[in-house]
Amino acid sequence: MTDTGRTQDVTDTGQPGRAHDVGEPRTARSRNRRRIILSELALTITFTLAAGLGLAQREDLASTALFLAGWALNLGVLALCCVLPWSRIPSSWVVLVPLVDFVAVGLSRAAAGEALSGVGLLAAFPVVWIAASRMQTAVAVAVTGIASLAIIWFPLVARPGPITLDTLVDPILLPIMLTGLAWFVSELTEDNRRRQAALRASQAALRESADAGRARERLLGTVLDTVSVGVLAVDARGNDILMNVRQREGHAAAAPPGNDDPSEAELLIFGEDRVTPVPPDQRPVLRAIGGEDLDGEQVWVGTGRSQRALSISSRSMHDDDGAFAGTVVSFNDITELLRALHAKDDFLSNVSHEFRTPLTSILGFLELSLEQREDLPEGVAGFLQVARRNALRLERLVEDLLAINAGTFAVHPEPTDVGRVLAEAASSSEVRAARAGVGLENRAPSSLRAVADPLRLAQAVDNLLSNAVKYTRSGGTVTLDAELGEDGLTVRVQDTGIGIDAEDLHQVFDRFFRSSSVRSSTVQGVGLGLLITKSIVSEHGGSITVTSEPGVGSCFSMTIPQPAP
Repeated sequence: MTDTGRTQDVTDTGQPGRAHDVGEPRTARSRNRRRIILSELALTITFTLAAGLGLAQREDLASTALFLAGWALNLGVLALCCVLPWSRIPSSWVVLVPLVDFVAVGLSRAAAGEALSGVGLLAAFPVVWIAASRMQTAVAVAVTGIASLAIIWFPLVARPGPITLDTLVDPILLPIMLTGLAWFVSELTEDNRRRQAALRASQAALRESADAGRARERLLGTVLDTVSVGVLAVDARGNDILMNVRQREGHAAAAPPGNDDPSEAELLIFGEDRVTPVPPDQRPVLRAIGGEDLDGEQVWVGTGRSQRALSISSRSMHDDDGAFAGTVVSFNDITELLRALHAKDDFLSNVSHEFRTPLTSILGFLELSLEQREDLPEGVAGFLQVARRNALRLERLVEDLLAINAGTFAVHPEPTDVGRVLAEAASSSEVRAARAGVGLENRAPSSLRAVADPLRLAQAVDNLLSNAVKYTRSGGTVTLDAELGEDGLTVRVQDTGIGIDAEDLHQVFDRFFRSSSVRSSTVQGVGLGLLITKSIVSEHGGSITVTSEPGVGSCFSMTIPQPAP
């Protein structure tokens, strides 16, 4: 059998069935042609031997035209089988070959008569051919039965004299035997043909599945090579099973000079300071292979000007039984992002430093002018107070920018009356709240002793109250509350303002972040207040959380742990 998946041309008996289509492989067409010729050659050789024996027994057969015509017809069929282009002949026409062989055998048997009754047995060859073909069993039996009867009855009809029942029935044994042989062979090969058909269907399905798999593999490879993220997939033993072009480039960038195929331990991988090598057992890929899921693990690979920053994430794969089956690791090149952030930090730091000098001078001259307010024209002192207040606000903003860029807010925790700090913060915000038509309620205890930096805590609470007032519509309320619990000091600021969209909640503490709803409003801000507040709480070793619902309001909770008593 071939492995091309096309319909086979022969049965398991070796007999020809149907011709191949023109588009089938050359080897299949050649095999079909060869089997047709060999099948016919077997009959021709046997026919020739029988004819030779007949001529040896009866010399008169050499002059019998009918006998020689049958022999010549068989030789002619063999010649045609050798020259016909079977690849271009419809498959159903192949059955004409054994039918013509029936005619050849019938002519020779009619000429030989009962003296050479064995000539009729040559009909077994076309009988087997037809029975082993793709004909249904009933059709094959009918065709061979009719042809076998024609072989024995044709001479009776052709010769002169009356035809009796006895003359028709006496030679009936040969057709019965040939028809039974046809039935036997057809049934014998039917099951095999069904198995072949099922096997061909299975092979076709497998080929279709394999072709679809290869197409999906090509698509996956193209997609992976198109994305700008490196992707690596490994099996449970840590062997690479997939790696896209971007990851190969990253792997090459981490290779030591002169080493084209380094192991994981040989790769040049450094920490966030870009100089401290990451120990092999702590490297992200090895941890991911060990089953650990990573999320944004940052490392630097390579050295010198070609050094690159990578953000590495991974997810484990598990089989149906829950066993570890491998992991997929992604490598996102964030070099340009980090360089942009570094450039922005440098810019903010430089601008802040440049702002500090003129602001100091402006504040100094404003204070000197205000000290001589009795010499100033009427109303000018008020204008100078406004200028000084805004200059102080700008100075605080510059100091906050410098602190943020430095990465720290210096805090000095000490025993503090938090109740008094919160009361002063609420008092400072009451004027803004009243102007905005917002009610401000302080529910915190009037005296609440805790350990915290009073100045920084006041700054954090002031930021939260300022935001709550700004983003609450007229008629709304802002509530300040505090308590000491098992987790430490908790300060909450709750409002009935515009709220924050769910997709923006994880960004509210990011630098310069302002939600789309706020940006479209008339509320001013630079997006630093919540970042400063979070930094202050973090320096205390605490945490800050937020819950919000658009149109309902928001609640910010600061928790500062307290020392053990």
